[in-house]
Amino acid sequence: MTAVARADTRWVAEFRSRYDAWWPAAAPLIEAHDYASAFKSYPWPVFTETPWALVTKPLRASRVGVVTTGGLYRAGHDVPFDGKALEGDWSFRAIPAETPIQTLGISHEHFPHETAQADMNTIFPLGRLRELEAGGEIGGLTLTHYSLMGYCTRAADVAETMAPEIASRLKAEGADAVLVIPV
Repeated sequence: MTAVARADTRWVAEFRSRYDAWWPAAAPLIEAHDYASAFKSYPWPVFTETPWALVTKPLRASRVGVVTTGGLYRAGHDVPFDGKALEGDWSFRAIPAETPIQTLGISHEHFPHETAQADMNTIFPLGRLRELEAGGEIGGLTLTHYSLMGYCTRAADVAETMAPEIASRLKAEGADAVLVIPV
């Protein structure tokens, strides 16, 4: 049985209330692609504490996982993220470690793709981590890594469902450390 990871959700109720007040005016702006105006009043969660987990194992003995917000998916295998959804797509894709990163597609429409397409390691550094593993700098990689779409206005849904699910999966695979790559 896998232990379920839990997030600090003390902020969620207040966020949902502020989000519900924000969304009716923001939705038409987002639909018109006027993101700057829409997000001027976004109810960003406010955190008074910084979570910290002590590193208790040397990296050379640690298994490392990756979570990217680049909206990556395995072309021809996974359903692409819904980049056109007004509130974003708060699902995730599990990407096996052996997947060649140059075969991944990007369905996140809210950032320019040129740099990532030229070198996918910029948003999903499995190639660089494999080099570190080969050099003995890290102990290894988890069997699975994860991608989500960084554009997701419903932060509470991410915190209550997606983030704990990804954390539980990584924990079950023995992750000692996880690189979160924001895009």
